[in-house]
Amino acid sequence: MSLSKSAMLVSVAIVNGGLLGERKDPIASNLVQTTYGTADRRTKASKYLIDRQHKSVKRVVAASQRVREVVYKYTLPWGDDKVRVLAIKLESAFRHDLELAIHELKHAREDYIHAFPALVSASERDLAELFDRSQYPGTDRIRDLFKTKVVYWPIPESNHFVADVSADAAKEAKESIEHEIEERLLEATYDMVRRAKEVVTAFVDKVSNLQFDEDGKPLKGTGFTESLVGNIRDQAHLIERMNLTNNPQITKVVKDLNRIVTLACRASFLKDASMADGRKRALTAGQEVLANLTMLDLKDQEVSDMVDGTSDYLDL
Repeated sequence: MSLSKSAMLVSVAIVNGGLLGERKDPIASNLVQTTYGTADRRTKASKYLIDRQHKSVKRVVAASQRVREVVYKYTLPWGDDKVRVLAIKLESAFRHDLELAIHELKHAREDYIHAFPALVSASERDLAELFDRSQYPGTDRIRDLFKTKVVYWPIPESNHFVADVSADAAKEAKESIEHEIEERLLEATYDMVRRAKEVVTAFVDKVSNLQFDEDGKPLKGTGFTESLVGNIRDQAHLIERMNLTNNPQITKVVKDLNRIVTLACRASFLKDASMADGRKRALTAGQEVLANLTMLDLKDQEVSDMVDGTSDYLDL
């Protein structure tokens, strides 16, 4: 199956220019230079045009982060931070969660826009002589400074290179595309390993440090939460669908994660002081899986070891 049929590229851009961030103030900068005798361009004084601690600002920032979290949850790196690769198997869930997150962001921005005149007035009071009205756009323009853009593209395929160039140039271009896709698949594979390693590390650390008092209850600060096992289960579910080339090593990672989930059962099982043997088995499994993930994470492995059978997916 062609890689272009199992995945697509996606880019999500968030611009919150309306929050009006930090600005250099020439008057204050000149005062600093004069007061301390510093050379020009070696020091500066800046100000925040808008109170960053205001609840409306914080809400926009939090909602923007939620959008980014959805993007990073469902997609894998693909060359740079602006473009990510999305498995077709995750497209429906991704679009659903992304739509909800963007809807939340839109509401947060509207609240901020509504509060904007009051925020400007507060800045005029707080910044005193450093306040410059010309640095604040009108309320009618502030909305245009917020943007959210989602774009989807197909993954390019080397056999679709049809530019009118020489045979040698076309061959070189196709080989370059194939090499680039292989490198990006390798990067995506490393990201899946990193995700698995992160949740298993948290599990192993927590179970290793679990201690009980005389009544058999976990000591304060060593408690075990359902989310640790749930996070492993969720990552196994995602990684299984992110395995674009059916890489057998990633398939094994998914199997290992599910083995930990099966042994861990429930947090109540792990928190039961009398279930030491079961807890030990779960911990041992976690440690073994973590050791295997650490080996997979080594950057000096051959590309062919991590991206198995890639050529079958490049539609050559």
